[in-house]
Amino acid sequence: MRTRTLFVSFLASLTLAQGSCPGGRVPHDLGEVCLPKTPARVAVLDWRPLEDLLLLGVRPVAGADLADFPKWVRMELPQGIQDVGGRMSPSLERLAALKPDLILGYTGFQGRLYPELSRIAPTALYDYLPASGQLAAMRRHFLLHARLVGKEREGERILADLDRFLREWAEELKRKGLSGRPFLLVQAWAREKVYNVFTRDTLASELLETLGLKNAWTGKAEAYGLSRVGPEGLVRLVEEHPGVLVFLIAQPENNPLGDPAVGPLLRLNRAQVFPLDPATWTYGGPHSARVLVEEVWRSVGGVR
Repeated sequence: MRTRTLFVSFLASLTLAQGSCPGGRVPHDLGEVCLPKTPARVAVLDWRPLEDLLLLGVRPVAGADLADFPKWVRMELPQGIQDVGGRMSPSLERLAALKPDLILGYTGFQGRLYPELSRIAPTALYDYLPASGQLAAMRRHFLLHARLVGKEREGERILADLDRFLREWAEELKRKGLSGRPFLLVQAWAREKVYNVFTRDTLASELLETLGLKNAWTGKAEAYGLSRVGPEGLVRLVEEHPGVLVFLIAQPENNPLGDPAVGPLLRLNRAQVFPLDPATWTYGGPHSARVLVEEVWRSVGGVR
């Protein structure tokens, strides 16, 4: 009799647990989150979840660094989203006053705030830039974001559309005779004479390799999967890889093509440099992935 009583008690507790979390527990990189119902008031503390939710047709109640978001992510920012400060140091008081029922963010920026954020609302934080597999992580996190806001089927459709998009553009590059060509993806920041070179473990490089291009850079990654080289290092890279396609994301005040110490040497080596839009975002979700591919196609003179 005692065994039967214990078993019934176990079933009752299990039913109660499932009843309090009917949608199931959704994992994130610092634990798991349980939502009794689809959240209506979502706060996002990083640009990746903001981009993902807007793509899914969900307007969050709050975001961080909103003034700079449309400068990099090519999406219209709806009215009515409250800015809670910087991505690395959001205002917890302002956030709590908005009474969100879900908070989304990035472990790299908000991980240290996880205990405080969790006291405000259920919080899911993801590592958007792991040491490897960033494209797979982007897809996985997008689906998890979609699941958390009750848009899982829509999320699956968007990723299927992205796959078709990538296959189509891979065929376009093949017809243009670029399939298999080596490339370097280089980003110049601010006024520093230092350039980021994307390794094969970055999201942007994985996207370009999905198109059939081959990353020529085999250097060691530093932060975010990037290597850093100076002006001499950039020229040497081009010298060591004749015929390489150099996709360049450069701010006007630090463009190596305009640098009298670098530009002439690049031209002397007949470097094939293809400037991308200076605000091309390489750390986003499915929407930014499409924009990056379209920028690459435009830069090589593609017409479709």
